Amino acid sequence: MALKGEWARADAISVLRDFCSKEDLDWPQIARRHNFDLSVLDDPKGIVPITVLDGVFETVAEELGDDARMFDLFHRIETGRFSIFDYLFACAPSLREGCKAWEKFLPIRTNAYSMIFRETETGGCIEWVVPEGSGKWQQNMFARIAWASRQIELALDVQAPPILIEMACRAPHGTSDFLRKYQGRIRFNAPHYSISFPKALLARPLQRNDSHLYEIIYKAALEELKSFGQMESPLSRVANEVASNLSNGACTLPKISARLGMSQRAVQRLLEKEGTSFRKLSEAIRRSAAERYLRSTDLPMKEIAYLLGFSELSTFSRAVKIWFGVSPRKVRDGPSRHMPVKGGIQGTLKTPKSM
Repeated sequence: MALKGEWARADAISVLRDFCSKEDLDWPQIARRHNFDLSVLDDPKGIVPITVLDGVFETVAEELGDDARMFDLFHRIETGRFSIFDYLFACAPSLREGCKAWEKFLPIRTNAYSMIFRETETGGCIEWVVPEGSGKWQQNMFARIAWASRQIELALDVQAPPILIEMACRAPHGTSDFLRKYQGRIRFNAPHYSISFPKALLARPLQRNDSHLYEIIYKAALEELKSFGQMESPLSRVANEVASNLSNGACTLPKISARLGMSQRAVQRLLEKEGTSFRKLSEAIRRSAAERYLRSTDLPMKEIAYLLGFSELSTFSRAVKIWFGVSPRKVRDGPSRHMPVKGGIQGTLKTPKSM
């Protein structure tokens, strides 16, 4: 259920191209296959559709014949390759403030997914809320997690900080230095993509913190946020909010509207303008999430039902049968391809007009 107008900065592909410069990769062919102009990779503010970004990462992993390579490629990245976004974290007063900056300023990197920082009594967690139904994005997330882990290491000046990494997919077939480094602290088949920290680390001063420099960086980031904020997809905002609230009982029109700072009628009008409704959007997202959990993880059926907001396993099973025409078990055991849709759920979304 990828939405037209969902974009990401193209420099992540540029990094991938540069790191794989010694590999026998045909980048003009990759660009043709995914329908993007290679010149965008050299534009500091270049963007590509999120489906292009995800697709390129999957293609490169296939071409390299190594489904764990992204971890090592992006764990090599030093601070600054992604410009302001990197320095917002590296120069923050503390790990807590750095994570808050990632959450606030992710819209200068993409409008297709979000980052959420949460604190508990025992620690903190930064979570990536990724788009449902936009195709395969595991390789992109392998890169994101490895990059973020590296930035945390550099900011704390600790080679292997006591973090816990969770990945909402099966483990890759291959191995890597990154996976060996964090062996025992990476959990695959998790409900979310996230990195958690013990509470003691949250207030820890970061090595590069400079209050004057950080003020300059923060102001520059606010200006960039204004620029990229004009490219926001309103439907993506609603969809991301729905996706991040499936399991907590907050996936209702009144609660989602409140979280967006909009009236219920305003949300309804926005969705009507795009040819859909809150019910159709919620069901389409829930269906996409069901397919992802069933096909990309080994999570128990009861846990998947809970994550999707179903109070009973039987209700979840009936919904899957309506969506795909088969039981949850058959979806999981079926061939690795996109499932056909029963009842016309997919395609209910009219995509936003091009930016």
